[in-house]
This record gives sequence, structure tokens and C-alpha cells, in this order.
Amino acid sequence: MTRHPVPGPSAERAGTQQGAPTPYGGPVTAQLSEARLFEEPLPEEPTDAELARRGASGDQEAFTLLMSRYRTMIHATCLRIVGDPDDAGDAVQETLIGVWRGLPGFRSDARFSTWLYRIAVNAALKEAGRQNSRPLPVDELPERKEPVSSVADRVTDGLSVRRALALLPLDFRVAVVLRDCCGCEYSEIAGILGIPINTVKSRISRARQALADLLRPNDDPGEM
Repeated sequence: MTRHPVPGPSAERAGTQQGAPTPYGGPVTAQLSEARLFEEPLPEEPTDAELARRGASGDQEAFTLLMSRYRTMIHATCLRIVGDPDDAGDAVQETLIGVWRGLPGFRSDARFSTWLYRIAVNAALKEAGRQNSRPLPVDELPERKEPVSSVADRVTDGLSVRRALALLPLDFRVAVVLRDCCGCEYSEIAGILGIPINTVKSRISRARQALADLLRPNDDPGEM
């Protein structure tokens, strides 16, 4: 049997100098591999429009991912419009069903969130219409000029805010929730509700003023 000598370090160095590959990956090879790893671009997250297009074709995984981006906000929106957690849950389910059924008609050049909130608002209004309680008439909202900038920050707070929102006329409630909870632009709200933008601004302003009154602590030292 012919024995072939095992190359030693000197032979390896010689082979490397002659352009022959080394029999093992050394530190330089590891560094190059690591560098290539970090140079590879990370996969981009699919856009809402892309997920909507795939969902419209029956891709349930795409639909689930799309709804996971908005489900928390949908629930918060419905809860603040309806007031009751059980009714809000029903409105969320109606929203999901409405989105799934409506995806084939969604135009990819439109903003998905605006289209989605329109469905959520309609579902919440439908649930609110089933409730026995009725809000105060619109003309009973006070016209005040006091600053209420803090109201926008408090609309997303807890139970006391939900109770205060429930006392607002439904139209005012929806407008202020879309603005201060969902962060929609005035133009978006106008499109969702189908009303002029000046009407949107008026409703939100008066709703915030009413909320400021309802949420003011009853600890005024001048009141006995």
C-alpha cells in the first residue's frame, strides 16, 4: 500500500502561496462569511396593499397577518364607540367578516387603514343601534372656548373615559374616537363618515369640550 504523507503546516503555507485552497476554514474565511452575512439585505415586510391583494385571492395567512396589524386598534375603536365590551367584541367580529368579504373590492391605490376604519365604524354603529340607551341630543353639547388640549391624550384612558364617551352623541363620539384614538387625519374622517371636513372639525372640537367637562374632577373647593 502506498502511503501519502500528510501535509504539515509548512506544506499548507506553500500550497496557499501557490493558490491552492487550504484544507480548513481559518479565521479569515470566517470573517469573510460573516461579512457576507451582514451584507445580505433583510426581507422587507409586505405592505398592507400587498397583503390585501393576497387576501383577496384567498390567502388566509396573508389576511391573518394583515389583521394582526390592526386588530388591537379595531377593538379599541369599537369599544370606545359602543361602550360595552361584549358588544365591542361582536363589532370586531363583524369587522373581520366585512373585511374578508370586501377585500376583492378594495382598491390598492387607496389607503387600507381608511377603508378598514370605515368598516369598523359601520360595524360599531350597527351594534350601538341595538343598545337600549340613547345618547344626549346633539344640541345639548355646550359651546365653549376653553382649551381642551389634554382631552386628546386622555381619550385612550380607562373606564372613566369610556363612560364619558358613552354620554356623547354618537356622531360626536365616532369623530373624536377616529381622531384621538385612531390618529386619523381630518380628511380621512370626512371620507369615512361622508361629511364635510369642517363638520368633522366642529364635532371633534365640541366633543373634546364636552369630555373635558365630564372628566373634570369634582374637587373644586368653590363647590360645597
